[in-house]
Amino acid sequence: MKPIPLYSLVIFPTIEQQYLIKSFKKSLKDNISWFGSANSDAHITIINLENELTLGLYINQIKDFCKTIIPQKVRFNSFSSFAHHTFFISPDEKSQLYLNKIIIDIHKSIGSSIKNAHAHMTIARGLDNERMKKAQEQFRSTKINFEFICDSIHIRKFNDKTKQYSDIVEKINFNKQ
Repeated sequence: MKPIPLYSLVIFPTIEQQYLIKSFKKSLKDNISWFGSANSDAHITIINLENELTLGLYINQIKDFCKTIIPQKVRFNSFSSFAHHTFFISPDEKSQLYLNKIIIDIHKSIGSSIKNAHAHMTIARGLDNERMKKAQEQFRSTKINFEFICDSIHIRKFNDKTKQYSDIVEKINFNKQ
């Protein structure tokens, strides 16, 4: 089994939006029981870094790259899924392009390649067909439409005690023009 990466670089929605998504996860957990990401904070994953050495090797390139990103308002307005295993909140088309470009370009900035990007905020992962159908049904009539200014990334460190990326190591702001 592949070890859990020590660091995860992410974009966070606002605190209020994080609470909203947390309430979605709790409601779904009450309905279908535990699932992957049930306890994780709402976020958009940019890249995972394996260890301290990798972070140290790339941190300056990541910071330099972030200086080139223009902050932009992003909107999340629909529920979607990857096959039958991951249920998530999806951004609108313009936001999807913007966020995907950040993901791809950060990978490129450190000499890493990524085949494709699909920015999203996971509600539940590791679902089987039956639990996916229940998740889709539960949120079928739920309206989702929120936006926030995407203006930074956060470096999170995996915490062995909580078994989550619960330790925020650093916030890296985008270009403030």
